[in-house]
Amino acid sequence: MEKISTLLRHSIFIFIVSSFLISCGKSKQTKIFNTEPVSIKKYDTPPGADPNVPAELGGDGFTGEGWETKTEFNTIGNPDAVKGGSIILSIPDFPGTLRMEGKDANSYVNYLLKYQIAYEGLLGLDPITEEFIPELATHWKISDDKREFTFRINPDARWADGKPVVAEDVIATWKLHVDPGILSPYTNILYGSYEEPVAVSKYIVTVKTKQLNWRQFLYFGASLRIMPAHLIGNLTGAEYLEKYQFEFIPGSGPYIIDVNEIKKGQSLIVRRRSDYWAEDAEQNIGKFNFDYIKFEVVNDRRIEFEKFKKGELDLIDLTGISKIDNWRELEDYEKYKQGLILRREVYNQYPSGLRGICLNMRKPPFDDIRIRKAFAHLFNRTKIIEKLYYDVPAVLDSYWANSVYENPNNPKVRYDYDEAQRLLSEAGWTEKNADGYLVKGGKIFELDLPFGHPTLERFLTIFQEDLKKAGIKLNLRQVDGTTSFKIGNERNFTVIYTGWGGLVFPNPESSFGPGTADQPNSTNWSGVKDARIDTLCYKYNISFDRDERIRIIQEIDLILCQLQPYALAWYYPSQRIGFANKFGYPTGILSRTEDVTDAIPTYWFNDPEKTVEYEKALKDKNIVLEQGEMVDKYWITYSKK
Repeated sequence: MEKISTLLRHSIFIFIVSSFLISCGKSKQTKIFNTEPVSIKKYDTPPGADPNVPAELGGDGFTGEGWETKTEFNTIGNPDAVKGGSIILSIPDFPGTLRMEGKDANSYVNYLLKYQIAYEGLLGLDPITEEFIPELATHWKISDDKREFTFRINPDARWADGKPVVAEDVIATWKLHVDPGILSPYTNILYGSYEEPVAVSKYIVTVKTKQLNWRQFLYFGASLRIMPAHLIGNLTGAEYLEKYQFEFIPGSGPYIIDVNEIKKGQSLIVRRRSDYWAEDAEQNIGKFNFDYIKFEVVNDRRIEFEKFKKGELDLIDLTGISKIDNWRELEDYEKYKQGLILRREVYNQYPSGLRGICLNMRKPPFDDIRIRKAFAHLFNRTKIIEKLYYDVPAVLDSYWANSVYENPNNPKVRYDYDEAQRLLSEAGWTEKNADGYLVKGGKIFELDLPFGHPTLERFLTIFQEDLKKAGIKLNLRQVDGTTSFKIGNERNFTVIYTGWGGLVFPNPESSFGPGTADQPNSTNWSGVKDARIDTLCYKYNISFDRDERIRIIQEIDLILCQLQPYALAWYYPSQRIGFANKFGYPTGILSRTEDVTDAIPTYWFNDPEKTVEYEKALKDKNIVLEQGEMVDKYWITYSKK
């Protein structure tokens, strides 16, 4: 009897799963995943515009004549994505706060919540063209002098608690950003470059900028994530910091945090809303699919890898020097051979940033361009990449590599001992002492190089040896990351190793533009001062044409490569991930310009059919799941069309 009962239960399960798989394209509900979206709605506001607001002020019947909008744009979400299920990801540290603004609000989780899944801006960006598209606002206007921006808010937009999104929310958000009490000086400065926004009506808000700069529209229209005035409008910055340290402010986006599910220092869960106002909007096709996303704190990379192999984490980012060995190790793991775990190497146009040996041009010896060039020629990147990193990284020949802003005509500097010797000799370093070190004016050529992570020593030792052959004594000095950053910010170095993240929209002025070489705490650590770059930065700021901005950055890129403020290192042309073989994703796996942490919570989903097969294979080692192609270059091919 027990045997019949078991078979019956199994048959019922198969029937339910089969029925779901047949109809999953027609229904948004999943029967296979033991998860459900949630609602925190308190106010049942009817859909549509307030009938008291006339059409010409953004109400019902608004035509948008004389305004800009986009009705056709690209979407990259998988249209067959199924909503439901979960994903478990790791984070290195627990966020210091659940606030989206102010002191300590700069963790990965805060960034994901703020920019990707919990809050929305007035405008979004087309994932292919990077042109503005509707988000909270349906229409927008830019004045002829490019200094005044006006937005019409979608009357259907709702906060998670059910209240409508209105112009006063935009004003309250701006006021919070310029309040010194939030203890975020850069935020104060950035949004202090606008005059106070004005509510023209319930749905129309306008703002004037104090400076002419194309980024002003971007920062206010798309970067500023709007918050509800009925929760923050009467708070000072200091009161906001205190009240919302670990209390989540519901946004207008598709996800929320339940503070009751937080385990401080260990984990938190983000849940999908069942009543997200824009769930069916065209720009959200195939997006925001997981019912909940769990973030577990794992601050040891080896432990993270072991948890992933055991199935305690659904995905692991394997990009970077310290994770190359983990990537290779998976090849011999039984779950990988069985197809329970997949590897993918994804090539897209995520901006790689800048990485290399920073040369302080403010003082000897690097105030001499010949010495800077000699150092670049002695940095044997191709040998390091081959011997230490299995040819995974690519040589960096640009300050904006892996993007449309990279100048293809940049000089390609490679290891060249003879050229380095020639340059050193031309600069007056012609004699060597008994130890083989170059001597000039009674002093040997000796430098200290501080570095902030122990993994860097592997290749810096090779660099040290190559410098010694050329007669230069390099003393490597490991410090902690905080100290290394402090040394750089205070310009208290001659040579230092560092790296900077890339931006989808470059800002050359902040790193190489006027005044930054002498400004403490700017990212212009090398001390670049160049009149032509200053002029180009000004032209870039006031150009509202993207193609022209690309040409300007490419010219700056060429000048920097000729100035040699860095001995450039390498970058990762691909992003590498390992994950459980139960997920679906869009064509290209990631988006065009985002990294793993941005794209996966937004675009991936639990695939019902894969989930069933995955569960079967977990129980039966004789089942081998299909692995598919490991390398995906869709976005590289797409960019060449």
